[in-house]
Amino acid sequence: MRPPSTESPLHLLHNRASEITLAGGTTLHCWSGVMGQSHADHALNTLSQALDWRQPNITVYGRQHLVPRLTAWHGDAGLHYRYSGHTHIAKGWLAALLPIKTAIEKLTDKTFNSVLANLYRDGDDCMGYHSDNEPELGSTPWVASYSLGAMRELTFRPKNPARRRQCLSLPLHHDDLLLMSPQVQAGFEHALPRRRNCSGLRINLTFRFIVD
Repeated sequence: MRPPSTESPLHLLHNRASEITLAGGTTLHCWSGVMGQSHADHALNTLSQALDWRQPNITVYGRQHLVPRLTAWHGDAGLHYRYSGHTHIAKGWLAALLPIKTAIEKLTDKTFNSVLANLYRDGDDCMGYHSDNEPELGSTPWVASYSLGAMRELTFRPKNPARRRQCLSLPLHHDDLLLMSPQVQAGFEHALPRRRNCSGLRINLTFRFIVD
């Protein structure tokens, strides 16, 4: 079987976003079936093998721990980005990522010059609460989060402890896209909790713009 074309499948895009309102009126923008089933399946299979997956260490209360997932970072050559206590320098874009990047930029009307990829091998892999607000992202970061593979829930909670009961659990399926505005990063934290009953592989691509 011939693999899908590496050209951006823009004709497959659903350009109507659904909106989900968080506490305080902050809005998430969501799309389903972004690339189409065959393109999404091909992307999942290709990226699981082609990306330079690593499992970095992170320091928590003075002790070293392996991050509970695999990560990879790609972007415009020469860009610097620091996460999980390590500074990374981009060497350029992998060809398999470019059609996805182009499609998401068209869909969201945003420009991205890098992507942080996370691979969750099963339900034991996870990500703790955090905001995507590193200095390299500037003061108004937009982050587009594209999901491939097994469904997992992304949970949101207000940074204000007094409003922590106002949480949201958002299921993200294969070929779903979530766009988070600067207001989301300013007022909320998000996490991907463990799900022991989930045995499937999941890849999440979070497209960002690094401020030079």
